Amino acid sequence: MIHLPYEVYKTTGWLAELGVSGMAQFMALGQCINVIGISILEMFYHRFQAVVIFRSKAYLTLPYYVLNIFRFLTFIHLLVFIWGRFDSRVLMLQEKTKQELFRKNPGLPSELGCFTVFIAVMEDAVFITTVSAWGVLVVLGLIVIIGSVAFIMQVLKKANTLSVQTKKMQRMLVFSLIAQVSIHGFMIALPISVQIYEWIFIIYDNNFGTLMLFFVAYHGFFSTCAMIVFTTQIRRKYLEFSRLFCRKDAAPIVLNNQVGASSTNFESAIT
Repeated sequence: MIHLPYEVYKTTGWLAELGVSGMAQFMALGQCINVIGISILEMFYHRFQAVVIFRSKAYLTLPYYVLNIFRFLTFIHLLVFIWGRFDSRVLMLQEKTKQELFRKNPGLPSELGCFTVFIAVMEDAVFITTVSAWGVLVVLGLIVIIGSVAFIMQVLKKANTLSVQTKKMQRMLVFSLIAQVSIHGFMIALPISVQIYEWIFIIYDNNFGTLMLFFVAYHGFFSTCAMIVFTTQIRRKYLEFSRLFCRKDAAPIVLNNQVGASSTNFESAIT
């Protein structure tokens, strides 16, 4: 839950019920987003390795080195998360900023002073390091994705030893990844961009902020739907399983002749 136009993020889930602070949940959410980013980049890099087998030219090693930098910064973010959990100054800055916010806005709900509330503190080294790391990770992720796609398309265009069907399949897999990452990028990058915008300017509509949280929460579901729609093999298997579960069962019907012996067996669908 967010409370615009204030830079406040309030956690209301079961972790809050267990006593986990809002700052810890905010940092953990950021770490989970980083892990999602790594998984996306690993899919693109795996496709890059499958197509671009010979990487003798120096620029073809760019995705490898950039991906390793992304992994390293994700590990640094984890260390920052652990640092923020044990550094008492982080909690002191949180409480000080909340008190200043209540002093400037006496009519704020008292629940915003709860320990499950996280507030943006520009003087906090942990917060600034986290946001800065996110910005760098976004740039690195774009380099890996754009570079991998460009190199794959370049190799497929020049390859003379690959059949037409193989090229078509590889392009289909790349387009499927692009569709998935577009959903991830839109539904994650947009809320982050809105948050940065809200730090500089003012957004009064809290419903808009709730919509941004919906994007973050359900981006994985929509990405999975895109994978099923744009990947031919997965789509076919999905349709086969759907028909299997929707198929009607058949029950045998036995007809007896006049002497009591069964003479005919056939199946009839149960409706």
